[in-house]
Amino acid sequence: MKTWKWLCLFIVFILLVRGEGKLRENFYSSTCPNVEAIVRQAVATKLSQTTITVPGTLRLFFHDCFVEGCDASVLIASPNNDAEKDAPDNLSLAGDGFDTVIKAKQAVEAQCPGVVSCADILAIAARDVVVLAGGFPFDVELGRRDGLISKASRVSGNLPEPKFDLNSLNTMFSKHNLSQLDMIALSGAHTVGFSHCDRFTNRIYSFSPSSPVDPTLDPNFAQQLMQSCPQNVDPSIAINLDPVTPQTFDNVYFQNLVGGKGLLTSDQVLFTDPASQRTVNDFASNPSLFNGAFITAMRKLGRVSMDNLCPILKNHAQNNCNNAKSRHYPGSQEVENGTFTHKENLIKLISKYVVRDGGQAIVRQAVATKLSQTFVTVPATLRLFFHDCFVEGCDASVLIASPNNDAEKDAPDNLSLAGDGFDTVIKAKQAVEAQCPGVVSCADVLTIAARDVVVLAGGLPFAVELGRRDGLVSKASGVSGNLPEPNFDLNSLNSMFAKHNLSQLDMIALSGAHTIGFSHCNRFANRIYSFSPSSPVDPTLDPNYAQQLMQSCPQNVDPSIAINMDPVTPQTFDNVYFQNLVGGKGLFTSDQVLFTDPASQRTVNDFASNPSVFSGAFITAMRNLGRVGVKTGNRGEIRLDCTRFNS
Repeated sequence: MKTWKWLCLFIVFILLVRGEGKLRENFYSSTCPNVEAIVRQAVATKLSQTTITVPGTLRLFFHDCFVEGCDASVLIASPNNDAEKDAPDNLSLAGDGFDTVIKAKQAVEAQCPGVVSCADILAIAARDVVVLAGGFPFDVELGRRDGLISKASRVSGNLPEPKFDLNSLNTMFSKHNLSQLDMIALSGAHTVGFSHCDRFTNRIYSFSPSSPVDPTLDPNFAQQLMQSCPQNVDPSIAINLDPVTPQTFDNVYFQNLVGGKGLLTSDQVLFTDPASQRTVNDFASNPSLFNGAFITAMRKLGRVSMDNLCPILKNHAQNNCNNAKSRHYPGSQEVENGTFTHKENLIKLISKYVVRDGGQAIVRQAVATKLSQTFVTVPATLRLFFHDCFVEGCDASVLIASPNNDAEKDAPDNLSLAGDGFDTVIKAKQAVEAQCPGVVSCADVLTIAARDVVVLAGGLPFAVELGRRDGLVSKASGVSGNLPEPNFDLNSLNSMFAKHNLSQLDMIALSGAHTIGFSHCNRFANRIYSFSPSSPVDPTLDPNYAQQLMQSCPQNVDPSIAINMDPVTPQTFDNVYFQNLVGGKGLFTSDQVLFTDPASQRTVNDFASNPSVFSGAFITAMRNLGRVGVKTGNRGEIRLDCTRFNS
């Protein structure tokens, strides 16, 4: 334990010397470990009082970040009415948004005085209102300090206007290193909230000399707006931005745009402009794609203006969010543990969280150590997780070693599982047992390790649901017919994944794990030597790629020869696998069919062109996969040794 403390202090010293400050999840793990739970409770209480809490808090976060950066400067109250919140563009910010953050700050101060910045509380609260309204959970990076400047004069020209066209929107967002995809995803926040009549009346009464009504508006929707907002109406009258599900965070906003029901010009233009229309269609038809892109965009938005980042060794934050004078305390060494997930489950699957972080830091260290020895750790661990979940469910039954060679791992379809995957989990479990004996299941260790290898290979971090118990059955006879085959077509793939409540979108996203790893020649030789009587080579293969495969895998080649699944970036978890499919470079039939079949081609194109969209869908699919066949109670146990049952 002392060794770890000295190592942490050394890391702090190095970061201080470099002058680095970075936002991190679990930044307050040592000084205010319950901060997110405290904020969440305050937000939930406020939401129970008024639903305006959701759009009010979310809009407050956007307006704060777009002016001085995410520094809570929008919260400052000035006796001269010249602070940021007093600017004309901010006068419409709902008081409930301010009240949410102020009350959350008060609750945090009661337990952790002078530690957590108002900027971080606003960032957490913005995430929480999204989740409480039905959006996907995501981790919030923390470590901001509150700004020292709040001037109304700095607001004008720094916030999007309701009449903006696509170029104007892109220009404004690009100032903050936010892409068009980020901008469209963040616009999806208009799936909750409202606007006032004067922000869009030009679209229904004075659009142009030849057409008083904006022709991009659905006629029936235009009539509804006229009824709700007659000319010379009280300017305080509010209209829902999403007329269908105004209190639910979903993708219906984009469906509205497709139907001509975008309230503001800056909404509808996302669909009418050909440069953005495809993304709107994608988000409208695929809620997971929208959620993934929104999460990515929110995390990027939260990084806007890094000037207010504090180093790890820092002064504490102010204790009053609307007071410009901050109280400073002597430096408190704050070494966060860098875990990828919250210390509490976002969704409690089964049982109580027994270990504070589910043993995740311990597992991560073991995985990183193994990875430093061999890169095979990444694809081997990830494939082990897939094979485990698809047979008896995610219960670590694939890890059992049988003296009779009749366990799950002994089945022909599992003999190709790399030993490094097993070794990774076994060593991680041993490390966890040393600190938390009999507490964390092998199934949970495998799940954590599968997430960690993705992140260590370059994928996005995501929260892991925990609470599984280890299975009591492991039979080789139960494997056959339960794992995808390399010659599967789309229907066969969908049928197999559907057995586990995994959609086609989940299946395509999970197939993206083939962006790392390898396979043996005999798994695809038919595609280059005996595809059909009229064409020995599969015509969906790129000819140059087919030649490369022939050179690497001549007929009667040693069956142990391995070929990278992704010939371009085989050691990086990215979306290049999908780009390969578009170019005819899918190694298996079951890979290439995802592009050649029209029913799945569009999704492949989306993933190939938008890494954030793929990452979001992959995270969702991994969490869905992790719920397959979960064991509880006497249907499972906490194995002390992952390779054998307890009794």
